[in-house]
Amino acid sequence: MKKKLALIFLFSLFNLITGYSQKKVDIKVTILKNGFIFDDTFDLKTGSIIIKGNQIADILYTDNFSAYPGAAVIDITGKYVLPGLIDTHVHLATVPNLNREENNKYMEDQLSKMIYAGITTVRDMVGNAIILADYKRASKLNQLPAPSIFYAAQFAGPEYFNEVRKYTKEKDTPWERTITDTTNIKMVVAEAKGAGVTGIKIYSDLSVKLIKKIVKEAKKQGLQSWSHAAVFPATPTDAADAKVNSMSHAFDIPYDFSVGKMDHHKRPPAIDNIKMDKLLLLMKANNVILDATNYMGNNNKLFDGMKITKRAHELGVKVSTGTDWPYLFEKDNVVPLFKEIKILTDNCGFTNKDVLISATRIGAESIGIQDRGIIAIGKRADLYITNSDPVQNIENLKDGFMTVKSGIIYKKE
Repeated sequence: MKKKLALIFLFSLFNLITGYSQKKVDIKVTILKNGFIFDDTFDLKTGSIIIKGNQIADILYTDNFSAYPGAAVIDITGKYVLPGLIDTHVHLATVPNLNREENNKYMEDQLSKMIYAGITTVRDMVGNAIILADYKRASKLNQLPAPSIFYAAQFAGPEYFNEVRKYTKEKDTPWERTITDTTNIKMVVAEAKGAGVTGIKIYSDLSVKLIKKIVKEAKKQGLQSWSHAAVFPATPTDAADAKVNSMSHAFDIPYDFSVGKMDHHKRPPAIDNIKMDKLLLLMKANNVILDATNYMGNNNKLFDGMKITKRAHELGVKVSTGTDWPYLFEKDNVVPLFKEIKILTDNCGFTNKDVLISATRIGAESIGIQDRGIIAIGKRADLYITNSDPVQNIENLKDGFMTVKSGIIYKKE
């Protein structure tokens, strides 16, 4: 009898606790009413988006919102709704400022500039994982205006790290690791995963054999493989053949056309069109996304990247929009992602629809995430709303009205 009473008491207590928690959690519903909504091919439909919590709960093509009493309604008549933009190559914390207050301000100023420009997700391609994990968590909890942050661990050979650490005297960390033929790849990938990374950045001074081992083990442990195009001594063809998930820097692809051993101290050789097409078709066959970073390339007078990106697009290689450029360096106050996008339309043969797909759906794919990048029921409520149509004129991306990230509204007054 006592045992039975104890069970009844525990059951009642459980119901009381769970009932309280269910009543306490009030999932907010927001209706974005009567906007022009871009589908996954960036064709327009007029409708309303129902946001429940951090997800798109419904897309309605009527004005009947009776199923959502008490919802907050935002009228976006005449506005254009596209998925949140994605920058697939940033460096938020590569060289942290030793002054903590200054470092925090620098980080938060970057993130704020991104979110108000419609950038709801970024991929950081190597930085201090302690700082990145902290800001990733703060972004996830919506504690500050910031895009979602995904980040990489950097794997490179001893020659590279010996050079860059000559003066800093830094040592290996789980997110910045020296790799040799005797390295326990399973262990170092696991330690990188423990540091919260989404992918391994295959960087420099690595052999073909090591690249393949890293890619294989990363895949086993549920991580992505993000490679430089030219890893030295491994070539761009070697990286594509290893089936990395993405390759950064279109302007590095001509190193594949070097006679003899590649030398990163020399500028890339001239483009060999036959070899280039062979490599790009291999990338397409292996579903390797090109993280072109042409804006950074142009700033360093590496203009062949645009020719390679154009040919990649012609052959059907997926291209993401990565900038690899500091967001607080721009004197004209135009965000680097908009400049990267403009290069793709002006110089690389992308239509406005093409480039918007690159900046959204392909961006999500390059990070290895499936919960965003398109506007659809069940996807994250990551949206960028503009006052004018970016398909008609890509410059209209600058004409932002509001950003929604994880269901949270960001709008400058």
